[in-house]
Amino acid sequence: MEEQKGGLLLVMAHPDDETFGAGGLVLRHTRAGVPTYLICATYGEAGWSGKPPGAKKEDLPEIRARELEEAAAALALTGVELWDYPDGGVAQSDRKQITERIWEQISRVHPRAVVGWGPDGGYGHPDHIAMGAYTDAAVGAMTEGDRPALYHIAVDRPLAEFYAEAMRLTGTANGLPLQAQDNVDVVIELDADEVMMKLRAMDCHRSQLEDWRIALRDHPRLMQQGYGREPYITVSSRATGLTEKGLLGEFV
Repeated sequence: MEEQKGGLLLVMAHPDDETFGAGGLVLRHTRAGVPTYLICATYGEAGWSGKPPGAKKEDLPEIRARELEEAAAALALTGVELWDYPDGGVAQSDRKQITERIWEQISRVHPRAVVGWGPDGGYGHPDHIAMGAYTDAAVGAMTEGDRPALYHIAVDRPLAEFYAEAMRLTGTANGLPLQAQDNVDVVIELDADEVMMKLRAMDCHRSQLEDWRIALRDHPRLMQQGYGREPYITVSSRATGLTEKGLLGEFV
């Protein structure tokens, strides 16, 4: 991971979390010249859905690693750490080791802000919950002068309503037990151009594109409503809200 101090660090569980969960936040910062890094804990090998055509299940780790590389380029990430913890088994992995590895990366790149999953994991995913807890612990273990701001990815009511409506486009039952938050601290609202840039990064994760995401392309209003809204909860920060350029307050 290249070292450019003072940037943004995302700590995620699976390839595609960085884009589906926080792609707009990443783009907003990388386009403003903020060095942005990603830690991804797993290869996402449990996410087999028969895509892309002609692929085999045993090829999925390699496929998803390649997709992450393409998405990282689309998002203009400065550096990516792809670790090899078991998909679906992060909570059963060595908590102390993972926390220390996150701490080491924070110490190396000295980000102004870290973004991870909260205790709800967005929709209760155990890998998200575990990586969020390890990230919180790593940030909490930093000395006060070195400790970055900490934000959690969140789902608020409007975003939960988007997912329900979008999934109905293909008659898909909303199987995501979304943990909608009544109160969030920061909402990144993307313009139409930013949504299209985020969409290009999402398209890199071809193996994970559900049918409803494909159908959504024919509904630009709904797509803007959902993909253009990213809520976050501020866990700890010396700044408040967003800057005039729509960046996290740490990047004035």
